[in-house]
Amino acid sequence: MQHFVPQISGRADVDRIVRLAVLASAIAMISCNAFAQGLLILAASSSLPAASATVELLVPEGWMIEQRHDADFNRDGRADVLLLLRQPNGEGAVPARMLLVALATAEQRGYLLSATNARLVPHESSGALEDPMADGEIKVRPGGFDLKLGMMSGAGSYMSSTMRYHFRLEGTCFRLTGFDRAETHRATLEIRDLSVNYLNGAVVETTGNEQSQVTQVRRKHISTRTRRCLSELGSAWTFDPLRP
Repeated sequence: MQHFVPQISGRADVDRIVRLAVLASAIAMISCNAFAQGLLILAASSSLPAASATVELLVPEGWMIEQRHDADFNRDGRADVLLLLRQPNGEGAVPARMLLVALATAEQRGYLLSATNARLVPHESSGALEDPMADGEIKVRPGGFDLKLGMMSGAGSYMSSTMRYHFRLEGTCFRLTGFDRAETHRATLEIRDLSVNYLNGAVVETTGNEQSQVTQVRRKHISTRTRRCLSELGSAWTFDPLRP
């Protein structure tokens, strides 16, 4: 019987294998600790009211408003709302968070639920992941918003990254129009940056070293046929920006 032996052609392949091994280990720890909590989050997000007279009544039981941002997402002249909700957590844990967008109603004062996502901002309780919102940020603008997450493993990896998701409202979909990732190895200062424009398919990959300031840039294109909406995205920890 012949056994398949993977061929390693260079440093890039070695780095890729190491990164995948570290990622798989971290994902396993996070998944085991978050599975039961994830079921509760799913139940909460699926039971949200379709409409509400006030913003506060949109918040499910057991959750609290961590951030509130007002902007005219559908450009009708009324102030809509984007909420970052969180669940109370114990010391040292990364709390569960939910993004919730509601549009101001035209007929009467109130809000209509537009989109939610309780998976994109990672959460776990084992200490395997630093809080993504500790260095995170939400910026709103007419028609859309940007989400910044700081991703860093709490143990077992020197990799740290900053991820930025760019959304705009298209019909009933808060479409992901762009994604940027700045990744740095804290020991070697090697960088692996990525920028994706989902509107025209342009991809820019930058590798190099912060200390030597020598970088290499590669450009390519991906298909733009698939439209990704906020409500459909999974955890940023396992997000694949180049998936067809």
